[in-house]
Amino acid sequence: MPLTSTDLSSAQLDQLVRSVASQPEAFHQLVLALMPMIAGEQPLAAETALTLSTALHEIEQLVAEQDQLFTLINNHNAPAIALNEAGQILALNTAAAQLFHISTGDGLASLGIRRQDFVAFHQRLMNVPGPTLIKTQRLASRADNLPLIMMGRYNAQWQAFVLEALQHAWPQSIDQAIKALFGLSTSEREILSGLARGLHAEQLADERQRSVTTVRQQIKSLLQKMGVSSQLQAATLAATAAAQAINDRLNNQSSSMPRLPITSQLQVGEIMRAQRRIGWRRFGDPQGQKILMLHGPSFGAGEYEIDRSAATKHHLDVFAIERPGYGRTQLPNRSEDVLDCQINDLLAFMDDQQLEQVTLLAHEAGLIPALALACRSPERIKGILAISAAPPFQRLEQINAMPAHQAIFIQAARHAPWLARLMIRLLMVRTRHLGPERWTEVIFEGIHQDQQVIQRNQHRSGVIGCYSFYLNQLGAGFEVDLKMMLKDWSSLFSLAPCPVVLMHGDHNTTTPVRTLDIFRQLQPAADIRIIKNAGLTLALSHSEQIYQTLAEINQGRGISTPSG
Repeated sequence: MPLTSTDLSSAQLDQLVRSVASQPEAFHQLVLALMPMIAGEQPLAAETALTLSTALHEIEQLVAEQDQLFTLINNHNAPAIALNEAGQILALNTAAAQLFHISTGDGLASLGIRRQDFVAFHQRLMNVPGPTLIKTQRLASRADNLPLIMMGRYNAQWQAFVLEALQHAWPQSIDQAIKALFGLSTSEREILSGLARGLHAEQLADERQRSVTTVRQQIKSLLQKMGVSSQLQAATLAATAAAQAINDRLNNQSSSMPRLPITSQLQVGEIMRAQRRIGWRRFGDPQGQKILMLHGPSFGAGEYEIDRSAATKHHLDVFAIERPGYGRTQLPNRSEDVLDCQINDLLAFMDDQQLEQVTLLAHEAGLIPALALACRSPERIKGILAISAAPPFQRLEQINAMPAHQAIFIQAARHAPWLARLMIRLLMVRTRHLGPERWTEVIFEGIHQDQQVIQRNQHRSGVIGCYSFYLNQLGAGFEVDLKMMLKDWSSLFSLAPCPVVLMHGDHNTTTPVRTLDIFRQLQPAADIRIIKNAGLTLALSHSEQIYQTLAEINQGRGISTPSG
């Protein structure tokens, strides 16, 4: 029989919270323990609240260290970056962030890598075993035209390219070997390192703040000790030893790469509005019909190859804006309402990209800002296709019908905003523990049909790609969505000035089909299309049908405008 929060002492509750980081079942147990208290009207006991919040910071730090993709990159001393197959940054270490002034979610442009060079890099990895090289360029140094060479390999476990900056130095083991073999002093080994970088005596003298005469004497000494007759021979000998050491270190890390071409690209960019960073993506057919995608909290914004392929097939040019708190887009300023912020972000983006008129693709909670945008600027919106959207919350039964591990967040937000934030942070803790391959268990655990879909091998790279998109701001986007969802947005749907089509799976356990009657009450002419044998994962299992319908809406075929 599950324990409730009233059955637990503060010490037991503290232990249960801390167990979320290491025990898969702990989050579920915590949900069952807290649900009875959250569903009530009484505030959480002060001692319980203090216990929950005190453990949070420590747990977040612990699990960040356990994050396997994070650890993979941070094991490198040199600047290191993990890119997905579309060229988007999944993870990076501090050295890379400082060197390039980049963050998770950025694309190839932030690294100064041209798309054709990335494709060529991909082909070299497929055709020749072992690591290869790629040229990058820091934004700050482009005026000086100073490239930075990075060594790259493919990591099959995470379906990611791992890039590491080539350092103009060798490992300590090689440095000590050079000292032992040739008897070189510390200064002479530093001079040798400079020679390996291609520096001549005058440059070395300037760098070391020594006279040219002194440096030339040191060069002459090290040449004699090494038994070579030229600076080039000395530099080549040392560099070869260093390269072999690096190669040995990589032997156990390189993985074979599937011989799959990069068929559809994901372009990544950003704009600024109100001193806030707003991220965006683009995929599909650049010459196709213009679509603006408003993502939800489950299926990313272009990470899945199945989305990109379907968009290309149906000649759709899809722009996907990263909503506040997700990916790179910063949270709204305190003076701006969360929904107004999203409308203003969308309009600013459309103006920036010169998108005069678009059709909207809205996933789940993305329907709310989609409707708000249509009401604000009806002349710019042809229609809306909403996937797996939940209607406005009008009765408690809607929340009670949801699986407990999903309903907990809405109940928490309804009960107390700080508690919703706490539960979201704990969800992120569990997400980090599960890692890039299994993180979707936090959504679909216990939902057999959806698990079968999300675990298909064709979706693996998409799942991994979405991991950092949702985790980048520790779930801040979920918190923004909860604020929107708990407000009454009924009028946005009933007064929608454009065609709205709702596609919904008949096996959707998050929003059962019966709750869609609320949409019909708000708009009797609502176009609701129930898809058989589909769950919340309708976005993936029926992507072909979704993009075909999207093209039809954009062309005005078989769609009628609802009467206000």
